[in-house]
Amino acid sequence: MKRIVLCTILLTFCFFSKAQRATLENDVASYEGKTYAKKDTITLGYGSKSDKDFAFIQIGSAMGGLTDLLKGWAKHEAVIDKVYKTGKTIYLRAKLIDKGVNALGGNKLFIDLEGAVDNKEIK
Repeated sequence: MKRIVLCTILLTFCFFSKAQRATLENDVASYEGKTYAKKDTITLGYGSKSDKDFAFIQIGSAMGGLTDLLKGWAKHEAVIDKVYKTGKTIYLRAKLIDKGVNALGGNKLFIDLEGAVDNKEIK
């Protein structure tokens, strides 16, 4: 009898507990105790793919499409210019701060917030 009661309590707890998810409120995303808003500067970490390219950060534009960000951009900075939600996923759109000549044109970064934070692609 005690086992049945204990199992029932544990199952109830599992069904009603919320997993940590990114939230978006008033154009400010929150995840893992940090907030991300327009004009914030973020630092890229290292890519999480086996070849060290980024799996959760893509670069591109509406005209040219998106591709995964290459490992050469690790440790660079970017400024967030938009925070938005598509389906259940929260994205950050950012522009790389290129300390040299701006060779990126109109390309932006599109960052899957949860995936990038969980895999340490952004700090």
